[in-house]
Amino acid sequence: MRPGETPQQAQARAQRLRQHAARARGLAGSLGSALDTGVSKATADGVWYGPYAERVTGQLREKQSALEGLANGLRATATSWDQQAEQLETEAAAAPAGGN
Repeated sequence: MRPGETPQQAQARAQRLRQHAARARGLAGSLGSALDTGVSKATADGVWYGPYAERVTGQLREKQSALEGLANGLRATATSWDQQAEQLETEAAAAPAGGN
C-alpha cells in the first residue's frame, strides 16, 4: 500500500489492476493471432511461387513472430498486474482500518 492509502483505496486500486490485466489479456489474444489467417493463406501449397512470394511470406512470418512476441509481453505484464493486485489485497486485509 502507498503511504496514507486506506485499505479501501488499496482494494479499489487492486480491482483496477485486475480489470486492466483482463483487458490486456484480451488484447494480447487478438494481437498474437492478427496475421495467422494471412500467413496461412500466403504460405499454403500452390498459392504462389518465386522470389517475390518467398520474400513477402518471409516478411509476413517475421511480422507474425513480432506480434506474437508483443502479445507474450502483454500477457507477462498482465500477470504482473495480477500479482500486484494480490499483494495489495493482502496488505489491505492486514492494515488497520484507518490506513498507514
